[in-house]
Order: sequence, then C-alpha cells, then structure tokens
Amino acid sequence: MKYKFLIILFLWLGLSAQAQSKLPVIDKSVEVQTGFRATSGRSIDIIVIHSSYCPSADSFSVKCVMDLYKQYGVSAHYLIGRGGEIYQLVKEKDVAYHAGVSRLPETDRINLNTNSIGIEIVNTHNASPTKEQYDALVKLVKDIKQRYPIKYLVRHSDIAPDRKTDPWLFDWEMFIAKLTE
Repeated sequence: MKYKFLIILFLWLGLSAQAQSKLPVIDKSVEVQTGFRATSGRSIDIIVIHSSYCPSADSFSVKCVMDLYKQYGVSAHYLIGRGGEIYQLVKEKDVAYHAGVSRLPETDRINLNTNSIGIEIVNTHNASPTKEQYDALVKLVKDIKQRYPIKYLVRHSDIAPDRKTDPWLFDWEMFIAKLTE
C-alpha cells in the first residue's frame, strides 16, 4: 500500500510539473533569490527586450550575468544565452526588477515592472545577438503572446531613453518581421 501511494504521488507530481510547464521552449529553469517580488497574479501587457553581459574575461557567461543580477538586486523573467538557451529566472506571475525607472512612450504609464515581462539577451556593445538568440526570442515572444494580451513590445531604450541603450546591436526590424512569419 505504501509503495502504491508513492507511485501515485510520483506520477501526480510528474503530471503536475508537465501541466505547469506552459513554455516548451525553456531549456533551463533557475531559481533566483533576489530581484523580484512574488505576487498572486498581475495584468501583463508589455514585453521588454534587454541586453546583458559580464564585464569579466567571459562576457557571455550566463552564471556571471546572474551573479551580477544578484549583486544589484535585479532580474528578468527570462535570459537567452548565446546558443539560444532560454533560462527562466522569475515566474511570469511575479514582478521582476528589470525595467527600473521607466515610462511607456506616448502614455502616462510609469514603473513598468508591474505589467511587463523582461527578456534579457546575452550580448555586448560589440557583439550582436546570434541567430540562435533571435530564433529563441521569437519563439519565446510568440509563446508569451499566446497567454497574455500583449499590447506593447519594446526595447529597454524605448522605456528609459535617458539612461539605457540596450538591446545593443539588435536588428529590431528583422526581429519584428520574424514575429509575423
């Protein structure tokens, strides 16, 4: 009887995990301890695209980028590595601290963390995103748009133009065109 219960529990847990995994494109899930606020739910209608890198010898180190987020008390919902790996850092229902002081252009909406999902791409001022990163970003954005009524897809520089320039070397027109394919 004890083993039957454990098998049922194991199967239930396995099925529950599959049912909760709404993003088949995510390769890795990483639990972060800082840079977000847990919530019971929120209204999401914005996706913000960012760039991040590590100022050390390996600019593209995902671990180093996440260590920097921890150091500064920030995070994003997703991080896309150079090979197109998608890491979920914060649950979508939670508020990630990625936008900072921000304002949605041509609106009076400010402090956009509350209503947005942040996606970071690992690249530098001198290294464009890779094809794999663009492909992963397109899949991820399409997936998010299936679950939320996204009205605004913006760059970090669009919502904080006086202090941010990312995403760097990002081909916005090509990205938007790929979203419509």
